[in-house]
Amino acid sequence: MSVPRFLTLNTGCRFPTLGLGTYMLQGDVLKQTLDFALFLGYRHIDTAASYENETEIGEVLGDRIQAGKLSRKDVFITTKIPSTCLRKSDTLESAHKSLSQLKMKNVDMLLIHHPWGQVKRKEGENAPLINNSTGKREIEKVDFIETWTALESLFKDDFTKNIGLSNFTIGQIQRVLSAAQIPPANVQLECHAYYQQQKLKAFCDSNDIALSAYAPIGAVNRPDIHKHNTENLTEDPLIIELSEKYEKTPAQILLNFLLCRGFAVLPKSSSPGRLEENFNALSFELSEEDIKKICTLDRGVRFYNFLYIHHHPEFFENEEF
Repeated sequence: MSVPRFLTLNTGCRFPTLGLGTYMLQGDVLKQTLDFALFLGYRHIDTAASYENETEIGEVLGDRIQAGKLSRKDVFITTKIPSTCLRKSDTLESAHKSLSQLKMKNVDMLLIHHPWGQVKRKEGENAPLINNSTGKREIEKVDFIETWTALESLFKDDFTKNIGLSNFTIGQIQRVLSAAQIPPANVQLECHAYYQQQKLKAFCDSNDIALSAYAPIGAVNRPDIHKHNTENLTEDPLIIELSEKYEKTPAQILLNFLLCRGFAVLPKSSSPGRLEENFNALSFELSEEDIKKICTLDRGVRFYNFLYIHHHPEFFENEEF
């Protein structure tokens, strides 16, 4: 038995369940990583305007398509509107710039990256402005319904085949659903064995919204700004025990757990061996009994706490997002 390779979105589009996360990957390292991932069979690529790597991704995909090694219709590209571009005009400008850098006529998924509006450092950049006296990011109070309206117009104009949200709480998703002409097709969030997002998963399932998980293995190599704890999922005794039982790596057990729960997963690695290992998480299926065992590990541990934006009125620390 193996897990499904695709989910069906509420638009009817096929959504590959295993994708390549590209956060913090840039330049030649990203190009080599992406080229090898496509060779292995990855067909879901996750990026964002704020990752500053859309140009490299566009170059690799363009080269493969031109060489006849890849068809555009067979690869699913997700990108995101940064939190410094939540006003409608900025959202539209950001989306057009992303398409230009990716060298695409459209993307497959366009997400609002965060609901927490921030002030741009300067025009033409996505980087947020930091207050020199407080050290905090300058927030901008933008109603993300305005942003959603912009995404709907991009959807109608075929700039994107699907639209969705990232790092939104249940309450914030409900606000979008209540105002939307076009409902979100996808919500992307942190999810793993220590932070299982049970309530959010049930809410999205009931509203026919697919979920994709970043940091599914625990994001060991995340930036220092997010290293507020040192827990390591791959060293958990139960995960190691199951790794030995199934003759799979701890990372494959962690990915398969989420795949069995109906998530798409977005692991990130630049190591050829790890890329192949992660891809092969599709090749088996945990038993229901062992899935229940992993469910007992849920302990509310986030690896990305976004401490720098806790002062924003749309940040709700005690809610799942």
